[in-house]
Amino acid sequence: MDTAFVGLMPKQVKAAHEDFLEERLQFGPFPLEKTILGVWLDKTEEVRKKLALFLGAKESEIAFTYCTGCGSNIALNGIDWKKGDNAVIDDLEYPTDFHILNVLRKKGVEIRIARHENGAVSPEKFEGLADKRTRAFVVSHVSYLNGFRHDLKKLADIVHAYGGYLVVDSAQSIGGIKINVRDEDVDFMSGIPYKWLIGPNGLGFLYVREELVPLIAPDRLGWASTNDFTSLDTMESNPLPDTARRYEYGTLGFESVYGLNASLDYINRIGMDAIEQRNLKLIHMLRERLRSQKVMFFTPEENRSPILTFFTDNERAFGKKMKENKILITARRKKKGQVRLSPHFYNNEEDIEAFMRTFSRI
Repeated sequence: MDTAFVGLMPKQVKAAHEDFLEERLQFGPFPLEKTILGVWLDKTEEVRKKLALFLGAKESEIAFTYCTGCGSNIALNGIDWKKGDNAVIDDLEYPTDFHILNVLRKKGVEIRIARHENGAVSPEKFEGLADKRTRAFVVSHVSYLNGFRHDLKKLADIVHAYGGYLVVDSAQSIGGIKINVRDEDVDFMSGIPYKWLIGPNGLGFLYVREELVPLIAPDRLGWASTNDFTSLDTMESNPLPDTARRYEYGTLGFESVYGLNASLDYINRIGMDAIEQRNLKLIHMLRERLRSQKVMFFTPEENRSPILTFFTDNERAFGKKMKENKILITARRKKKGQVRLSPHFYNNEEDIEAFMRTFSRI
């Protein structure tokens, strides 16, 4: 029950990796008019379209990266910051975005932190810190710490009223709950497939709202940073693409592209409606069972994400005992000891009972 760390990999995804390796080993079989690189690029465009549909985006708005932080760097470093501008972030955010924003302080950018109350950060908290110099709200859709789920549409409405952008990390939401970037009016969203999408490592993505692509310069360039990179012409005759592909500067991890294709197919066959409903049911069951044990929750009541965190005084013993009983969870100390549970649709009631039996012996 530790999908927030790493999700289980279906056999179909493993098979997709093996298919890629066999193609790589044999250099085929491919059509005569295709090179091995051409086949990989065709697969990349197929998966780009599939991922765009999954997010409610256009394929021209999707770039492939190597991790969630790659997308965050492109988005945050691509904004035209001026001295005196500010960004608002909350204290439930993953460290990566704090590191990026800390560097922006050297440009005179002010970082304002919305503090959580009982594990939640309301849109009103962000609004209270925003003003006419606010250029971005920077959030995780679902917090890695306690699973708090932001209302992205409300945050988007607030920051857009000030002329700023909503920059979202979806690492703990994509594949676990439904996402539609268009409905939620997101400007930038980065993510990875190896957690809730039960896909491969070494690959990430970045969504950039279509009208923002010309405004956000790539943070690095390479042979792939052109409209027709097969020509290998210089930038003078072959300018940047007018799509999010401009952020792909070199050779991608094509093996992981094959794996993502299989994981998206697997998730789509089940359907995100069913997956989200199942995940929220499992979390509700865990909360009710733990409530009877008088634990103190870090995850707020009525939260709708597949992550549940509670406090403990003996997180090391807790993590060790669970691992001894082949139950994977995350136990850490962040001022207080915390245990994070993150079941996915493949978990069941028996897993919860096994967890509770072990819990009772700690």
